[in-house]
Amino acid sequence: MFDLDVVVIGGGIAGLSTALFLKRFGYNVIVYERAPEILPVGAAISVWSNGVKVMNRLGFGKEMIELGGQMDRMIYRSSKGESLVDMDLGPVYKEVGERCYPVPRAELQQMLMDKYVAEGGKLVLGRSCVSVHRVDESDEDSKMYAVFDDGSKSMVCDVLVGADGIRSQVRTHVLEKEMSPVYHYTNWNGLVKMDAKLGKPNEWVMHVGEGKRASVMPVGNGRFYFFMGAPLPEDAPAPERGSEAMRDELKEIFKGWPASVQHLIDAIDVTRLNRIPICDVDPLPRLWRGRAVLVGDSAHSTTPTLGQGGCQALEDAEVLSSFLTTTNVGVQDVFARYEQHRKDRVHTMVLKARERTAQIYPRDAEGEKATQQWYEELRSSKDIGSNILGGITANLKQGPWPPRL
Repeated sequence: MFDLDVVVIGGGIAGLSTALFLKRFGYNVIVYERAPEILPVGAAISVWSNGVKVMNRLGFGKEMIELGGQMDRMIYRSSKGESLVDMDLGPVYKEVGERCYPVPRAELQQMLMDKYVAEGGKLVLGRSCVSVHRVDESDEDSKMYAVFDDGSKSMVCDVLVGADGIRSQVRTHVLEKEMSPVYHYTNWNGLVKMDAKLGKPNEWVMHVGEGKRASVMPVGNGRFYFFMGAPLPEDAPAPERGSEAMRDELKEIFKGWPASVQHLIDAIDVTRLNRIPICDVDPLPRLWRGRAVLVGDSAHSTTPTLGQGGCQALEDAEVLSSFLTTTNVGVQDVFARYEQHRKDRVHTMVLKARERTAQIYPRDAEGEKATQQWYEELRSSKDIGSNILGGITANLKQGPWPPRL
């Protein structure tokens, strides 16, 4: 289809990558983002090989190398410092044909935004979508527009892309109901300078034990991305943001853990420390309605335990844009094909990540038993390393790249 007017709600990875693909085809695209500026919420993101291939397709392979860390090994250690599993990621990269690049999330988002604007893309910051509407509410195929919290409206569009995250208003329109996020655990994350006391600059090291996790992985410019998790009650009181009480909380939760974990806690700049409730959303019954379609967290919000949230958003962008730009049958036909192509894939990732989350962060006695069994497998199974790498490889190879039209 040609000369479409496209409104994208959300200027994150999903929205901007979709906008870039469609802008380059000649569509009139406007991205509306609720944040007035890009902030480092989430600190960093693992862009695995399937996501990197989409970035390469966009022409940003060099930027991924510059932003990303050199991650060659994946290592598990116990909460007592015992070495459990040490895995070379090289065979995975060779099998799937590309590396993984952990990158700072805000820097990746800013790069995408800068590239989009430099190519003439229209971007409006500080607009929070509160609802979307058809011009003719009696016609499912009517053109659409969004309404924002200041009372303003978007342009009328042929395609409205919902990339507005876990609490998506576009999703509410598509499903004709709200979907509530499901809480799983609490995550602390941020960036610290690389230090030999924390780990080697090409290794992803995870300490696991007591139903918790503390991890560091390399990102660009001589930094480690760290994330630490624990299954706190959803209503657990939080220390004042940016205060030393945040460090004290971590010291208490990870008391008795190895020296490298204690050094990490000491190295954290608490004024930049994120403390985030990790939630997902149950798999959706549909991904589109009329001329509105969902991508990214709006379509498949997942926990980060597989490292596939951003990668699936990038897959969405490439698949949706490929379908839109290679047919003249109609928008709804495109969306139906997109849903058929993506729904099983993204639902599988959501449920796999949820299962993995329960294994790492048990929330009841039955879960703790399963977690202890996993610790024992990490400690004693000869096949655990190959099984882990095989699971990662399967996640990457099963993706629709390039899109099968």
